[in-house]
Amino acid sequence: MDILINKPIKISIDTIEIDEHLPSLKLCISIDFERNGFELKTVSVAWFKCKVLDSFIKNLELSKLAVLKDMDGNFKLKIDTKKKKLYWSSLKEGINGNTFKSEGNEQIDLDDIDNILNAFKAYPKWW
Repeated sequence: MDILINKPIKISIDTIEIDEHLPSLKLCISIDFERNGFELKTVSVAWFKCKVLDSFIKNLELSKLAVLKDMDGNFKLKIDTKKKKLYWSSLKEGINGNTFKSEGNEQIDLDDIDNILNAFKAYPKWW
């Protein structure tokens, strides 16, 4: 597990592949959510530019809106430090043209934001 966040929802991120020519990462992102008898698990595999990851971390450090979005726009993790909310969405198009989407948001506090920031800062960068 390269990045693990357990609160407010469980998010785990693993590196699958890297591309040094266009500094980017292929990540597997798993989100597990359970509240009041409702349970959801979504797994996304997508490419992210390294500079997007850097910008996400920097914006969290500066208490700005932080967005981690993949190259195709199918996955997004957004942290709004002013509204104290975490948003995520995941979209998958099947080979037969079907579209599947899951999304959610969660109220967060300053400790949650710090935990998320620390989890991303601990990621072993190669770029």
